[in-house]
Amino acid sequence: MNPKAPLRNDRIRTIEKPFAWIPCRILVNGLFAHISDDAKLLYLFLCLAADRQGLSFYGDQRIHSYFQIQAHAIHQAKQELIQKDLIAFDGYLYQVLSLPGPTTNPIIHKERTGEPERFAEILARLANAPR
Repeated sequence: MNPKAPLRNDRIRTIEKPFAWIPCRILVNGLFAHISDDAKLLYLFLCLAADRQGLSFYGDQRIHSYFQIQAHAIHQAKQELIQKDLIAFDGYLYQVLSLPGPTTNPIIHKERTGEPERFAEILARLANAPR
């Protein structure tokens, strides 16, 4: 049995518009394990609600209406995410920030342009990666 084979070929995910993303590095670098459950929920919500630049105008009342998180818990989660340098907040506007610090894997550390990387570029980078 091939463990990579889809369980349901009729329901394979595709990228649709609008599209949101959650950076995988937040999980693999351990950041996600070191934040509270309310902060995780707020971060995931902001990633889904944010535009291409990470901006979201959703207010605390709207966040509360989705998750029933009390105002003080939203405030604490927000402060935790700000302290961890994952979001910025100016009192009205949220911004999901790029993850702090460089990646530890030189193979995947490449300036992001917003455009997909070509397969040939990936192979060339892998061939030149330090061993």
